[in-house]
Amino acid sequence: MTTTSDSSLLPLKAMQLPDAPSWLPLAWGWWASAGVILVVILSVILIIKLRKKRMAPKKAALRLIQNENRPAAAIELVRQAALCYFPREEIAQLTGAGWYQFLDQQIASPLFVNNADEWQAVLYSKTPVSNSQQLIEHCYQWVDEALPPKKRSKNIG
Repeated sequence: MTTTSDSSLLPLKAMQLPDAPSWLPLAWGWWASAGVILVVILSVILIIKLRKKRMAPKKAALRLIQNENRPAAAIELVRQAALCYFPREEIAQLTGAGWYQFLDQQIASPLFVNNADEWQAVLYSKTPVSNSQQLIEHCYQWVDEALPPKKRSKNIG
């Protein structure tokens, strides 16, 4: 009879597992994801900076008009703010009724054509006008609503 002995078993070494996979070097998909995230973050920062730069003249004009107590100075600030956003060739030549019509075309409700006589009195006479605070508020409202100008479709006709 045969006896079983331990010698009949194969001499096996202990199991040795491979090292756990490392995060580095990253696969190309991770690099692509990181690149997309970086581009999105940089784009958002650029858009915010451009918007801030575009809105700077409007904010300055609103701040200055709010501190102004003379309508003639307020309408001059409106003209300077308009020059920041509209072509100089279009704005610089406008005076009187043409200027007031331009201002009213940029907003929904007219504020300047209806008060053209008061504006002319404020600009060219030394006597104070009774509704000067209202005229200054109209300037503030125009800058707040009209600037920066909205893109409008051109009428082809």
